[in-house]
Amino acid sequence: MSVFVDSSDKRLILYCAWKTGIMGGSQSYPGLTEDLLEDYTVLTYLNKGEILHLMKKFYSIDPDKVTANYNHRFGKDDILKAFDVLRTNPFQDRLFRVFSSQNDESFSFEDLLDLYSAMSSECPMEVKAAWAFRIFDLDEDGQISARDISEIIDRLTDSEHKSHYIELSSKKKIADVILKEMQFDHTGSMGLVEFKIVMSRIPEFQNSFYFRI
Repeated sequence: MSVFVDSSDKRLILYCAWKTGIMGGSQSYPGLTEDLLEDYTVLTYLNKGEILHLMKKFYSIDPDKVTANYNHRFGKDDILKAFDVLRTNPFQDRLFRVFSSQNDESFSFEDLLDLYSAMSSECPMEVKAAWAFRIFDLDEDGQISARDISEIIDRLTDSEHKSHYIELSSKKKIADVILKEMQFDHTGSMGLVEFKIVMSRIPEFQNSFYFRI
C-alpha cells in the first residue's frame, strides 16, 4: 500500500483537520452546531465570523457553565467584564432592560446576539430605529416625552460632572425644541412611527447606533 497521498487527498485531510479543530483553525463550542450557526446568520444581521467571535467571549466567562447549559444566563457583572463596549455605555441599564429576554439583567448568548445584531452596520435603519425607540423610551410609556429627552441629555452629557451640567430650564427648552421639530400629531411626545421618520432623515443615526465587534 502506498504511503503517499495525492494533492486532492491532502487537501481533504487538511480540511477535515481544520473543521475538527485538530490544527487549531477553529474552536467548537458545545451547543453551537453548524446548523444553528447557519440559522443565526439568517435570523440576525451578523456573519459567521462575528457570531463565533461573540461566542468566544461569551464562552470565556465560564466555559463549564456554557458547556453544561448552552442557554445559561450570565449576570450583568459577568457580561460587563467580558464586553467592554457595554461597560461605559450611558444607556447600559436600558440595554439590559430591552435585550434581556427574561427581564432579569442577565444575558443568554441569544440575547447577546440580538443586541449586537441591532448594533450591526448591516442592520437596516428601520430596525435600528425600532430598537432605539425602546431604549430611549425611558419610562416605557410607548412615547418619547420631554422628560425622556431631558434624561437622555443628562446621560449623554455626563451630568454627574459639573463641567458638563445643563440646567433644568435649559434642558426643558432643548426638549421642547426637539419635540416641536419632531412631533407630527402635536401631543407633546413622539411615538414610534414619528421616531422612525425622524431617524430616517438623520444620516448619522445609522453609524452612531453601532457597536464594533
